[in-house]
Amino acid sequence: MAMHMFSMGFKKAAKMSDNLMEKVNAFGERLKIGGAEVGRKMSAGMSSMSFKVKELLQGPNQEDKLVEDATAETLDEPDWAMNLDICDMINHEKVSSVELIRGIKKRIVIKNARVQYLALLLLETCAKNCEKAFSEVAAERVLDEIVKLIDDPQTVVNNKE
Repeated sequence: MAMHMFSMGFKKAAKMSDNLMEKVNAFGERLKIGGAEVGRKMSAGMSSMSFKVKELLQGPNQEDKLVEDATAETLDEPDWAMNLDICDMINHEKVSSVELIRGIKKRIVIKNARVQYLALLLLETCAKNCEKAFSEVAAERVLDEIVKLIDDPQTVVNNKE
């Protein structure tokens, strides 16, 4: 009888041990998956960060200067002639649509309502008049920046309306 109880206890302990091993293995798999996910996110974040550092060190390019002129806070209203000239430059490949859209994206996040408004108008003008710019808007995740800006509690309420 004592041997039977010992044998039952041993089986129960073995079963608990197997169950514990399954849990440890499952936890290990979750850690591996989670670790891989963290690795991917870190890698993407580092590549994004290195791009931003490179951008800071390079200074403004021709496209940045065009965007700054078209979205200057000193403008009372949009300079439609300048905006359309920029579209012509994109369409005739005199400027890089990628760099121009990046320049607009930089201006959208500036905490100045006039600059943001003019940048959004320039973005809309380019998207409607330049086939290349339209695809770059999606590729550069400009819409993500706009949504972040709208959701940002520091964005002035009057700008959201």
